Amino acid sequence: MYIFDIDGTLLNTIDSINYYLNETFKSYGLKEVPKDKIREFVGNGPKVLVDKALEYAEFTGDDNLHEEIYNSYNKAYDDNPSYLTKPFEGIKESLDSIKNNGEILTAFSNKPDSTSNRVLKEIFGKDYFDYILGYREDYKRKPSPEGIIIIASHFNVPFSEILYFGDSEVDMKCGSNSSIFTIGCSWGFRDRKILERENPNLIIDSPSEIISIKRI
Repeated sequence: MYIFDIDGTLLNTIDSINYYLNETFKSYGLKEVPKDKIREFVGNGPKVLVDKALEYAEFTGDDNLHEEIYNSYNKAYDDNPSYLTKPFEGIKESLDSIKNNGEILTAFSNKPDSTSNRVLKEIFGKDYFDYILGYREDYKRKPSPEGIIIIASHFNVPFSEILYFGDSEVDMKCGSNSSIFTIGCSWGFRDRKILERENPNLIIDSPSEIISIKRI
């Protein structure tokens, strides 16, 4: 079974996130957050993203306004998450090969569950993935292993038969906490050195390498 992180692994979402976050901030008179900083803040879900971005923007409002800004960003993004979003070059071809080989293809994200399902179904097609799991309140988000457990249990697949792909230190920690074969994807939102510090089983530099990986 293959489990893929979404943002920075399957999809280049940074332009979309950058657009919606800064449009929201602009509407509240807050300063722009550079795309490179947003890239650093992505990976732990939208709440952490907005919290870190507000800190960078030197936000001084109260908790109610903080929550209002967070909700405004979430609504704007969730209404059209595929805007300015596209798969990384070579991803679709590798995923097609996985599907043609009869393997189970899944996606797992700290992005909210409804948004994760919507964006992948809009871009790849309604039934392309066998299972999509975004963050829900009934389990702990990455790097907790709970989401991996949910996906594996859904298909009754042992952890020894899972390949997990991600682009951030959060993904690497999640894979380690789950004791599954974990592959760092250096084309995403983190530098290769950050992935190396987490000691995944493997690091790859191109989506074309995905189909050559064998379980060890």
